[in-house]
Amino acid sequence: MSQEPLPQEQRFFEALRSDDWPAPERAWRLGEAGLSALALIELFESQLMSRHLDLHARRLQARGEAFYTIGSAGHEGNAAIARAFRHTDPAFLHYRDAAFLIQRSRALTAQTPLWDLLLSFTASAEDPISGGRHKVLGSRALHIPPQTSTIASHLPKAMGAAYSLGLWRKLGEAGEWPADSVVICSFGDASFNHSTAQGAINAAGWTSYQGVPMPLVLVCEDNGIGISTPTPAGWIEASMRSRPGIHYLACDGLDLLDTWQAACQAEAIARQRKQPVFLHMRCVRLYGHAGSDAQQAYLPPARIEADEARDPLLVSAGLLRQHEILDSAAIEALYRRVAGQVADLAEEAIRRPKLESAEEVMASIVPPARPGRAQARRDERDTTPAPMARLLNQALQRLMLRYPHLVMAGEDIGRKGGVYGVTQRLQAQFGPQRVIDTLLDEQSILGLGIGMGQSGLVPIVE
Repeated sequence: MSQEPLPQEQRFFEALRSDDWPAPERAWRLGEAGLSALALIELFESQLMSRHLDLHARRLQARGEAFYTIGSAGHEGNAAIARAFRHTDPAFLHYRDAAFLIQRSRALTAQTPLWDLLLSFTASAEDPISGGRHKVLGSRALHIPPQTSTIASHLPKAMGAAYSLGLWRKLGEAGEWPADSVVICSFGDASFNHSTAQGAINAAGWTSYQGVPMPLVLVCEDNGIGISTPTPAGWIEASMRSRPGIHYLACDGLDLLDTWQAACQAEAIARQRKQPVFLHMRCVRLYGHAGSDAQQAYLPPARIEADEARDPLLVSAGLLRQHEILDSAAIEALYRRVAGQVADLAEEAIRRPKLESAEEVMASIVPPARPGRAQARRDERDTTPAPMARLLNQALQRLMLRYPHLVMAGEDIGRKGGVYGVTQRLQAQFGPQRVIDTLLDEQSILGLGIGMGQSGLVPIVE
């Protein structure tokens, strides 16, 4: 299905006509970067798919057929990050990471990322992730746990998941993910300043500083602005370059080759050394925060023009021309083919069923009732009065004996036995790997529990 180009596409077509493309900051050779010509074409196609999803979401919104327009435009370089990792590495993704998901989907057959995301944009009840309730990036097959839009709430969970990988090795068993996995977590430069993000980053560094495994790659996609509030120039690097316990790497997120190189370095450090890496990916936000965001109200025209000139699709097309992989005609043909593919799928997606009632919307919130009969076990020990703390301690002991994957974590619960003595002697009996003394940060403790739970452990956190 052919579409009239949107105003946002004009610069790309002008570059095609003039064969004048922006040059990347660093002139990598393909062999030097370790990427083949076919791989570069594949990454560019993933970028195009992500971009056309963004553009078509706005077309559909204008028709009243789509309801989510926070896109990934300008961040499509994260496709190269996806390619640098295994598809079994759990990835906790930023909402601007459609290109990452699309690229990772190539690792498995029968994946339909364009169709799945269009169902999400159109709020279809058949959306495989949220069932039409919200646009969320996720896939069980691709090990991408879906995340909420609550700012930075996924960072503590990713930290907990990374910690759990080392814990499974200590327990001598396998969890949800391969033992040598690396956890990826992406977020924006504005989210970086949230207390939840800072707590998770600090917890990762605090843990690694003590020599405890923390195979975590934190990808900060720095586009320089949070809706309308600019990030101070140099702030992210100054905050992270010398952070104890965390390696700092940076890349030009507009350049697939530079991003690929940095991502490969980050992957090697995290996988081989089991240490956290902060990957600072400089990029650009295109077309505003969302479809409803009139960025011309707070950004001068010169800034908007400069941002559009830094479009990563222009840089990628320039790389294909520079290395004589594709000519302009082939680039245009690929661009139009992907546009047509997205348009055709969109016309099918808008006809799929929607949620029609409040009951359907709420069906996922409360699980259906499962009638059962409570059976209390009584023995002579129950008849002797005892302090509640002691009874709780005994119950926890029995649970930990019964369930070898049950792990406790919290402030002062190990050596001290808890402020009120509820966990006394449990660490001595079960070891510090199952009764964990954490740092004093409740958000990180909660995330630790969620991340451990997603890995297959049974966490109890205080």
